Amino acid sequence: MKLKNEKLRDGIIALIITLFYILSFHLSQAMLTLLLLVVAFVLFFTELIPIAFTALMVPVVLSITRILDASSAFLYFGYKWVIVFLFMFMVGEGLFRTGAAQKIGGIIVRVAGKSEIKLMLLIMIVAAVMSGFLSNTATTVALIPIVVASAYSAGISSKRLLLPLAWAASLGGTLTVIGTPPNGIVNSILEELNMKPFGFFEFGKIGLPLVVIGIALSVTVGRKFLPSVETKFEGKSFEDVEELRTEKMWLAVVIFILTIASMMLKLLPYQTAAALGALLMVAFGIITPKEALNSVSWTTVFLFAGMLPLSKAMETTKAAEMIGNSVVSHVNNPYLILLSVMFIAFILGNSMSHTATTAILSPLAVSIAQAGNISPYPLLMAIAMTSSIGFWTPISTPPNTIVFGSGGYTFMDYIKAGAVIEIILFAMLFILIPMFYPF
Repeated sequence: MKLKNEKLRDGIIALIITLFYILSFHLSQAMLTLLLLVVAFVLFFTELIPIAFTALMVPVVLSITRILDASSAFLYFGYKWVIVFLFMFMVGEGLFRTGAAQKIGGIIVRVAGKSEIKLMLLIMIVAAVMSGFLSNTATTVALIPIVVASAYSAGISSKRLLLPLAWAASLGGTLTVIGTPPNGIVNSILEELNMKPFGFFEFGKIGLPLVVIGIALSVTVGRKFLPSVETKFEGKSFEDVEELRTEKMWLAVVIFILTIASMMLKLLPYQTAAALGALLMVAFGIITPKEALNSVSWTTVFLFAGMLPLSKAMETTKAAEMIGNSVVSHVNNPYLILLSVMFIAFILGNSMSHTATTAILSPLAVSIAQAGNISPYPLLMAIAMTSSIGFWTPISTPPNTIVFGSGGYTFMDYIKAGAVIEIILFAMLFILIPMFYPF
């Protein structure tokens, strides 16, 4: 029976690609794109085939069906954040192999104690504050080895802390205009309309309550649904390191700090800083070339690079716009318009990149506002905030994607732990936004 199941699994990808090729002669590109989105999610949730290869199937289908040309379909394997993820795994490995991450984790545990709630709370507060002023992606990448080490020192499964780290980073990004790309996108839309953009801290009017309530929900409700099975860091456990290279600990820390500082201060492009950090870790013998390659969570790389072209396809085929128009075409009440726009942002924000969701929906929201004779401000704020709290899937935000491989999570882990939190935060947004930004 097992052999039959394996044969069936082996044939699934070939069957799906063949069917999409045949359907490309009968369906519109927009319908094909939406169908591909559904098929990908079914495969992600059921894990009939490895997640990394489901993600790889997406650009292959987009290319074969001519929805995107091959250059566009596979472009994202060289995307900035994919490169940053790849090399920062190697930089983090240097902290791990020298014992630096374990030592920093021990300090955090001494401050928070071995209480899971206190440790989770401290990590989330630090991540949220950092993400308000730095990239939430860079914040997550930087904190992963420290969080894993903290979990190990406290005798807690790292699965209990990595997902809250991602949540906090996403929430913290809503505090300022530079915290997350969606905030900058809605401001650029307003500037194009010759309207006053949101101020630097204006996002915090909505973002700060989200952060406070979001963290409170995470350490109470969300914590109850987090997976508790012990996981390994980048495919290893701490016991796998037979001999720590402690004599090079401070060198690893210096390289790590310089790498992050180069990103924060924009001394180097993000991908250049990450690649340089990885090179230095190997050049100074902090990690071996083999350890560097083995440290990479290739599932994370393939998941991010493979699913991003689907966002591009949703935009170029106008599939996302089709969804938006179909939902709001018969809605006139301002509150129902807001709810409809938020619902679309909720669905798309959990189906693809929050950046792509905001870029696609913002112009649509402006058109809806103009047609309904209401202000675009509440709709644009709603899109930016709703797309940034996508907790249900690992592809909704970069922080969610980054911890996916490191924590050994499944798609269902995200839904189980994040469902209640996101629903409550969604309701909060629906109440708060009209209070601060009337129609």
